[in-house]
Order: sequence, then structure tokens, then C-alpha cells
Amino acid sequence: MEPDNKGKSSAPDKPSDAVLPDDATIPSRAVDDTAAILGAWDAPSENLAAIPDPAPESEPDSKPPASVIPPSQADEPTLPRTPLARSQARAIQKSSTILPTTGPRLIDSHALPTVNPNAAMTRASEEPPWTLQQFFNGEVDLELELAKRFPKMPMMARIKFREVGTHSKIHSAALSTQDGSAGLTVDVDPKNKYVQMSFTIESMITLRFMLVSLSDMDRDRWLELMQREQGGLAFLWGPDRWQNDYIICLSRKYFTNMYAFSPNNFEAGVRMTPSVSKELLEWLERTWELEAPDDESPPLLTW
Repeated sequence: MEPDNKGKSSAPDKPSDAVLPDDATIPSRAVDDTAAILGAWDAPSENLAAIPDPAPESEPDSKPPASVIPPSQADEPTLPRTPLARSQARAIQKSSTILPTTGPRLIDSHALPTVNPNAAMTRASEEPPWTLQQFFNGEVDLELELAKRFPKMPMMARIKFREVGTHSKIHSAALSTQDGSAGLTVDVDPKNKYVQMSFTIESMITLRFMLVSLSDMDRDRWLELMQREQGGLAFLWGPDRWQNDYIICLSRKYFTNMYAFSPNNFEAGVRMTPSVSKELLEWLERTWELEAPDDESPPLLTW
């Protein structure tokens, strides 16, 4: 007759130190030594030997060690020692002499090098932008490069003119697509010949470019280049060139492209039909030739 082993576990006995008491997680076991551990955190290092041992395994409040856990409970999820972890974290915050803290360090801002927030923009404006730099060096075809950067520009097929104001009038030209989803507004002040170009899409976002340093020679040269029969590139900028807002235009037989650039790191572009381009150039030529009105009327003399 073989001995009756029913009810006895066939698994070999595991060593008693299979699960260390300081592991992050153990089988759901009551933690009775929280107060002792907190006292150890706050106590000097010479008093660490006085820490009481954990409660014996035979106490009713403690569960049996992992070696005698029934197989049916071996796969149950373990519970983190949340109270102990919180207590240890509070103790670490109280005293930095026991364990080094792992939190972020405070940085002295006065020890860091000072950087001008406008330094990057200033350095970028002193030299031509990368595209212009390569164009001046003969490395790229500017027409093809701009076509790749603006592959689907809206076509301006309508244009209207109006005057804004009574005494100091602003002459305005409104260009738009057939469906009105995008538009370009060109405002000219006859007093100082300033030009403001506003590129709008879906009546929601507008980018404005101001051409404020144009001379008579700059304007006349640009109009001359734009009215060539063979077409080509034409730059509309003042003596500061790319350091201020500027316009690059490309005129062809069946369309005219207008690109606007700003040193503030934003760009815009539209395409115009030949009729719209012709009307816009003729309107700009007439507007730039207008004389600015007097600011004040001469006083009336009464005797």
C-alpha cells in the first residue's frame, strides 16, 4: 500500500528568503513595521540596529510565507506596499542625509549665459536668407525653387478698387479668387508712398507685409521689370533689401506669381491672371504718381 499523500503539496519547499521583506511588492501581507521604519528614517544611523525584527510568521495577523501559499493563490495579483512607500517618500523629503534625493535641482538663472531674444532674428537678417543666398551664388533656379515651396497658390481672378477715408485717403485694391475663399488687399498711402499687402485666407487668417522704404527709383524699376514682354523675376524692396518685408514677382504670359517675405519668419504667395496683373500694375503706377494732399488747409484771413 502506497502512503496516502492526499492533501499534501507536492511542490518542494522554497527557501525562507525567497521574497525579501523590502521588495516593492509582496503577496498581500499586513505591514506591521511601518512605525518602526519611519522611526528609523528619522533616527541617526547608529540607532539602525535597534529596529525591531518583523513580526514572526506565526502571528495570526500575518499570512504564511510564500513557500506555503497554496498553488491556487500563487497566480493572484500582488498588492503594492502603498503605506510603506508613502512613509518612505515623506521621510526622504524630511532628511537628505539618509539617501540622496532624486528630484530636479534648482538652477541659478544668474549663472546661465544671457541671450538676447532678438539675437537669432538679428543674425538672420544680416545675411540673405538661404534661398536668396543660393540664388546669388548661382546654385539654384529661384523660379523653380519658389514653385516647389508654393505649389498650389490661389488664383486671383477678380480685382476692385476703392478709396478709404475722406481727407487722408488710402487707395485700396482688393483681389480675390472666383469663390472668394482667398484674397489679397493692396493699400497705398499717397502721402508717404507706403504699400501694405494683406494676404487673407477663408476670412480667418491675414498676413500683412509693409513696404515702407521704397524710393522712386525702386518703384519705377520694379514696374519696368514687371511690364517686360518676356517676363521674368522682379524684386520689390528698398535699400535694406531682405532686412525688411519685400516682394518677389514672376511674370509669365498666362499668369503672374507674387511672393511676399518677412524677416519675422512668415511668407505668403498668390497667383494672378494676366488681366488682373495688368490692372494692378496700372493702378499702382497711377497711385504712386499722385501728389499727397496738404495736411491742413490754409487759414482764412479776416480783417
